[in-house]
Amino acid sequence: METIEISDTGIAVMCDIARVAGFDLDDDKRAVVEQLIAQGLVAETGKREPDPKYEVTAKGQRELDARGVGVNEA
Repeated sequence: METIEISDTGIAVMCDIARVAGFDLDDDKRAVVEQLIAQGLVAETGKREPDPKYEVTAKGQRELDARGVGVNEA
């Protein structure tokens, strides 16, 4: 399995995307999201608000799981 480099900020953004439907992006987070999309860890949903615009992909979820990062969607 390939090793994917994800910054702490990238992990935090992925967790925010998984937990929060109305995820707000500032310029810094937008750059991180674009990098995560390029890595196949996050995808645009094609939906409009109030639905989430981004989602963590199965590949992204595997990376979070491998790092022991749990995301509670309660």
